[in-house]
Amino acid sequence: SSSSSSGGGGVGADRPALRRTVILKRGSRRHLAHSLLAAKLLDSTPVPIPRVLCGDAEGDSGIPEWGYLVEEAASGEEMWLVYGELSAEAKESIWKHLGELMATYHAVQMEGFGDVGFDGKGIHSRYPMEPAKDDLEAFCKAQVVSSEEIKMLRAYLRSEKVMQMNRRVTESVPLHEDLEMDNLFVDRKTAKISAIIDWADLHCGPRSEDFARLYCRLHPEPKCWEALLEGYSKLAKPPSHEEIELRVVELLLWLLPGKRENAQKKRADERDAQDYNRCRQLFLSIVRRSQ
Repeated sequence: SSSSSSGGGGVGADRPALRRTVILKRGSRRHLAHSLLAAKLLDSTPVPIPRVLCGDAEGDSGIPEWGYLVEEAASGEEMWLVYGELSAEAKESIWKHLGELMATYHAVQMEGFGDVGFDGKGIHSRYPMEPAKDDLEAFCKAQVVSSEEIKMLRAYLRSEKVMQMNRRVTESVPLHEDLEMDNLFVDRKTAKISAIIDWADLHCGPRSEDFARLYCRLHPEPKCWEALLEGYSKLAKPPSHEEIELRVVELLLWLLPGKRENAQKKRADERDAQDYNRCRQLFLSIVRRSQ
């Protein structure tokens, strides 16, 4: 297939032109439908998301369960590949720009909470008051922390302060849910984000959820975290630090067992162990401070 011209119609026509290469993506119809919905939701925004050219991802009655999408490839360079070569000023500029883009797509209003169905709505009518029971049980079995720390975690999640934060969640916005550096492309000349890819995990809910992964990544780089918040603040009020920390705990409750398993593999990369230890210490510091 050949791509459409950078001008004119199509999903993403008003955003900066992406390079002409096209990508064929195959996967579950649900995940591909998330990518297609994200492209449609952000069509009239400046958020640089690859333009979808064609595909077979809409509707849940299709057989087989798997589908495909053809989209234009992202422009720029993968952030994780070049991050070590960037100056401190360039890093801060890039994170600031990402904050602006997040505030832009968070301005879109959604209906419902959680995973987004084929109808474009969240599958839950109300925001859950606490993490899924299965996630908590899996975390306890993984022995990521001590039994005493498990008690502190349970007390934190059931505290009145946490319950009040969750009760106050009424607004629902699009959430990328995986804003890792391998899903971000950058333009080194402008020190800005050139593309945000992989919207397969599209959810809807409170803005704070999108900040959780970023806080895990950026808390060792406070100036970059401040730049992200500064960029976001240009267009919208960021979530409170307390709410972001709550979402970090909820996220790591789900991620840490897998990170521990990866770190303990015989051929584990040293970076896996470093990532696990860094996230575990962050998790414990939030839980302990809550007591």
